Amino acid sequence: MRLTSRLLLGALAIIGVNVVVMAAIVNSQLGGRLQDQAADELTRAARVVAAHWNGGANPIALARQDGTAFRHRVTIIRSDGTVIGDTDFDREALPQLENHSGRPEVIAAMTGAVGVAIRKSPSRGDDELYVAVPAGSGVVRVSMPLAELTERVAAANRAVVLAGLVAL
Repeated sequence: MRLTSRLLLGALAIIGVNVVVMAAIVNSQLGGRLQDQAADELTRAARVVAAHWNGGANPIALARQDGTAFRHRVTIIRSDGTVIGDTDFDREALPQLENHSGRPEVIAAMTGAVGVAIRKSPSRGDDELYVAVPAGSGVVRVSMPLAELTERVAAANRAVVLAGLVAL
């Protein structure tokens, strides 16, 4: 094999390894950062909803209104764990929802902290990022599908791979 061919193959191998390493870094670093940013965004939204929720506010209307404004699911939960407002459920469906007092993010919010959890949604069936904050007479929780974050990371990985292919 000629020297130029060996040099070319060596350069291609180095670029290929770099692309794989960059994709792995993007996947781990960007995924974590996007998740942290999303949790911060959901925390801010939940605090706004909690500020809107007062004794006279209709929790069903509030969940719908603020959920639409923030483009996230909003759930308003009494201190006993009963859901009294949710973006996705009307008044008739609310009593059929499970009691939320055992959910990790709700437990944390009940102690005065910001609760964050990632788990499968029993009502939606998908993986969700949940953030709950204490509110006057209970907890406000805001959530988003993890698929949104996964797609952002996948798009960044595609960009890295495309750049690597261009470099090759």
